[in-house]
Amino acid sequence: MAERIAPTAVMCFSGGNGGMERSAVRLADTLAQITETTLLCKRDSFIEDLYSRGDHAFACDSIGFRSRTFSPAMLVRVRSAIRARRLQNVIFFGASELKTLYFAFLGFDIRLTVWHGTTKSRPKHDLFHRLVYSRVDYHVALSKHLLNNVMRIVPPSARAQFRVVYPSFSIAIDRDSARATAAGGRLKLVHIGRVAAGKGQVDAVKACASLHSAGVDFQLDLVGPTGDEKYRRELVEVIRLAPYADRVFTRGYVENTAEYLQQADVLLFPSHGEGMPNAFIEALHYGVPCLAYSNTVFPEYGEMGFRVHLVQHRNTDLLAAELLAIAQNLPAEKTAAANNRELALGYFNVARELESWRAILA
Repeated sequence: MAERIAPTAVMCFSGGNGGMERSAVRLADTLAQITETTLLCKRDSFIEDLYSRGDHAFACDSIGFRSRTFSPAMLVRVRSAIRARRLQNVIFFGASELKTLYFAFLGFDIRLTVWHGTTKSRPKHDLFHRLVYSRVDYHVALSKHLLNNVMRIVPPSARAQFRVVYPSFSIAIDRDSARATAAGGRLKLVHIGRVAAGKGQVDAVKACASLHSAGVDFQLDLVGPTGDEKYRRELVEVIRLAPYADRVFTRGYVENTAEYLQQADVLLFPSHGEGMPNAFIEALHYGVPCLAYSNTVFPEYGEMGFRVHLVQHRNTDLLAAELLAIAQNLPAEKTAAANNRELALGYFNVARELESWRAILA
């Protein structure tokens, strides 16, 4: 048996309920196989709730604080956790709280890794960020696209190393469960993600115009919690004005999104930019044909060998045309997409992820 790694903390103090928060819990679960793991999170957060509803092999310490910019309460509690848990490795999810954590780590021999899961636009090369990021030992990104983005955004440092670590997914797949649409049956489309600007729900609804015009019977399920009230209102209005409004369903937050993916004929995912979206990876595991814009990380899937459909960024006319083409050739598309299953199991498996983390944390 391989030697266990020194005690490790996964820290994510976000109050949100999206992919980053789920990824933090999932990584803590994964690392618990090779190290004594503690998850530090915000009190009364989505992360704390996720932990309370699961059966986990790691501990969870929640911290109450007010300011994300600088919090004395967080500083004191983190230092206390480091001592009590004998922490030697820290993997941090986020950005704002790093200012507090810089001071929390002073005097401790901590190997600090910053996890990057979203594309950032503004460089952080000012004097203060240079000081804060000078403490970072590793920057870990979920994709090559994100790694290139991180290397442009964070301040240069002789200390920091940059790595790509693909996430792992423990998905039990029935290889005979691929859903074949019956002749004359309803085409099932799904989009999974927070209802927020840039996530693509409005584009997905508009793309369905081609199916309506061609007389294709379809259903679009929009799965995910509201993250942007203004965008939610825009989405509701776009649906209301569509002549096929009765075929579009906003499902809100769903605990088990796999139920929708297992029944889907197409993942319609016209996001305006992602780092490495969980829903897209899960759809590949289930052999669901995937349609997205050719931006940020999505071309990387093609480079990895996956069969995916990509169209010009934010061109809803091309998106609609490609969606209709998939629908009209669905049996062949589902057969081709089924080949994504084995490839997904190879790229996104636990053993491979743990091997990558061992090289960083050991």
